Amino acid sequence: MIEMLEDIEGLNDEGVICHPFKGQQGDKKGFYSYTFSSDNKTFQPATETKLRQLIETGEFADKGRIRMVPKGATSTAQAGAMKVQNYKGKPVR
Repeated sequence: MIEMLEDIEGLNDEGVICHPFKGQQGDKKGFYSYTFSSDNKTFQPATETKLRQLIETGEFADKGRIRMVPKGATSTAQAGAMKVQNYKGKPVR
């Protein structure tokens, strides 16, 4: 089962709402992954608390992406790095 944070939302290229998920293997197992770079090689691990702090302090307002999957996903095959669109039902600006 994939553990997601459903009150944090992003949109994939198809417009499907997606949510951050805990890594299931490797050095980010048990952590959420984010980056403030434009590449896909500098993702950092974060606890739920750390990820929420970054969002709440506005770090994702203008930059940054979090690895997310569509709601109901049963694997991370559809994972992608997305900008945070909504947090707790409110737009992130």
